[in-house]
Amino acid sequence: MSTFKQIVIFLLVAITICGCAPKNIPFSTSNFKQQSFYAALPQILNKDLKLDSVILYETTFEEKPYEGYYVVDYSEVNAQNEKNILHYKDFKGFYQKLYIMRLVTHPKDSIALYFSIKYNAFDQCVGFGPSYIGWMDDNRKSFFFFSELYTKDKKNLFALRKSRLPLGLYMNANEWEPGKVINIEKMVVEKSYEIGNNVVIDVARIFRDSAALKFMYLGTEKIE
Repeated sequence: MSTFKQIVIFLLVAITICGCAPKNIPFSTSNFKQQSFYAALPQILNKDLKLDSVILYETTFEEKPYEGYYVVDYSEVNAQNEKNILHYKDFKGFYQKLYIMRLVTHPKDSIALYFSIKYNAFDQCVGFGPSYIGWMDDNRKSFFFFSELYTKDKKNLFALRKSRLPLGLYMNANEWEPGKVINIEKMVVEKSYEIGNNVVIDVARIFRDSAALKFMYLGTEKIE
């Protein structure tokens, strides 16, 4: 797999639009407040802990028309990005909401989740993922995600489960204000310990937008 394809996969913001209509999924962010959604986490983490609440940070990528290299094209860009966007074209396409989720637990820990939800132009959920679990470090302004998760659906009851895929994903932020904003500036995808097999992703260079992965504080939800 080429480095370019690796970057696209691990940036997690590309939505593939196929010819067949995707199935609508009865999922909403209200699932983040349900204890059953996190039922597998103690086993995944091998820790006995109680979940109190979840702190949510959100950013959105939208399919927009833009002017690039003298042609009109369509691409997934951050919803706040106005660079070269053609506003005269009335267009609404697929979009994706990305979440950084900090779990408030007893005993206190630093558990973090990354979660993404895909929507169609009618604001209907059509897919998830990938999702990751790991740790956040306030002092270093960073995340380390060590395992990929998937979302299990049984009779419209959703729960996180551990994937068998190996993962090592670091995210570093240049803005880190709890309760306000987390702006990811760089990611490192660790595929192995061999030199040359790991990918460093400079967000500003890849997206030509230093705030492409700027997550804004959405709120704190009590887990019930």
